[in-house]
Amino acid sequence: MSNWNIQTFRKGAWIGLAIVLLVDLILSVRTGSGWVLGVVILVLFPVAVGFVSLMLMPEAVGMLLRNRDMFVPLALVTVAGKVLTWLTSAPFLGALITSSLPLRFLGLSLSLSLSFLVNVVLAVAYATWATAAVLELVRSDEGDPCRVLPIPMSRFCRVLGLEFIGWAVMMICVSMLILLMPVVGFFALVPMAVLAIGWNLATAAVLPVAMPGGAGFWQSFREGVSVSLANIRRWWPLLVAQMLLLGMIFIFYSNVGGNSNMSWNVNTFWTSGYEDDCRWYGKLAEVFRTAKLPLVETLLGLLFGAFGVGIKVRIVQCLKMAQG
Repeated sequence: MSNWNIQTFRKGAWIGLAIVLLVDLILSVRTGSGWVLGVVILVLFPVAVGFVSLMLMPEAVGMLLRNRDMFVPLALVTVAGKVLTWLTSAPFLGALITSSLPLRFLGLSLSLSLSFLVNVVLAVAYATWATAAVLELVRSDEGDPCRVLPIPMSRFCRVLGLEFIGWAVMMICVSMLILLMPVVGFFALVPMAVLAIGWNLATAAVLPVAMPGGAGFWQSFREGVSVSLANIRRWWPLLVAQMLLLGMIFIFYSNVGGNSNMSWNVNTFWTSGYEDDCRWYGKLAEVFRTAKLPLVETLLGLLFGAFGVGIKVRIVQCLKMAQG
């Protein structure tokens, strides 16, 4: 039954992904600009991610290459996300999906809409499924995500709580620092960068430790943080490299049309939740005043999504070695 399931999921994932990439290619061609930057991005970042992966987590790379079905959940959530994006462009349905309730908290703006809620459900469901599949892969060396499908159904609410904490701490602290920027200016970015690195290192193992934990929610969360801090030395270079490749710090000087421009900022995100949005592409497109291509965005999302899965495999491998 499991083999039949994975074959069905695999076919659906790759057919759906092929359709998504074809549509994105057509939309990108219609855009008509931005191809130079897009091609450069698609050359440089796969090389950079591949180099970091082979240097810092070769065992995880080898395990994933032997078990390529581990990327089926990533392909499926990418397809689902794209379908939702297309639906938002529909005349009547799009207005219904994107109709939002604006919220403000500590200077941070948030629009609550049906589209936002569906994206949250997709992200949590994917994080639960991917984490369960990674744990099973490292335990048995067999990468069949269908084997662990009952786990996402039973652990969804726990992962929702864990991801809420992971993102809420980051967002609240960042919003407080943003409020200080008119007073301290550039120097507010320093604690922002420290926060991003510190919080990601302190929660790196929270999902694989706390999600399957038999203890209460808060006890499992504290155990996840404790395990993360105790094993920082095992994976900190990999996590810092991931954050830099995602665009945690952006400093760029350009001279376009005779106009000099210095771009700098700090981006914060929670990598333990399988972050796949590369900020470099958006910032470089802004600096060079060119369009972002849907095809490039999707391929970058797949690249960093796969990178995130590999990092989670490496973390679980390290935890297994630490346990003896």
